[in-house]
Amino acid sequence: MADFLVSNSMLMLEKAMNFQWTKQSVILDNITNADTPDYKTQYVTFEEAFNRSLRTARLGPKPTASMRSVISTSSPVVHIADDETFRMDGNGVNVAEQQLEAVRNSYQLNYVFKAMSSDMSRLLLAIRGQ
Repeated sequence: MADFLVSNSMLMLEKAMNFQWTKQSVILDNITNADTPDYKTQYVTFEEAFNRSLRTARLGPKPTASMRSVISTSSPVVHIADDETFRMDGNGVNVAEQQLEAVRNSYQLNYVFKAMSSDMSRLLLAIRGQ
């Protein structure tokens, strides 16, 4: 798709979908490894990396970086919770918590899909001229 057709909000929706998809994958990995000894829970963040990119773009040596470049270079980060242990075998997965996160994430992913669909519908409406 040409860059002039992709707005900053569409790029953010793409990054949000990538974050939600990565988060869902990590949650499912956590649930899958709930019985693996010494497995530590993983979690995904995006906001910290995005805020850091914004600050760097604003205060860095070239404060003229565009919002598009900041959005494009931001990506989700997977962390390991080394300090959490729920069982005697060293496993750090709380299955009930992970299931709740999976449900919450599916609602958030659904919202992102609807937002993208809405943006595409408006673009299609503008192209058709109706």
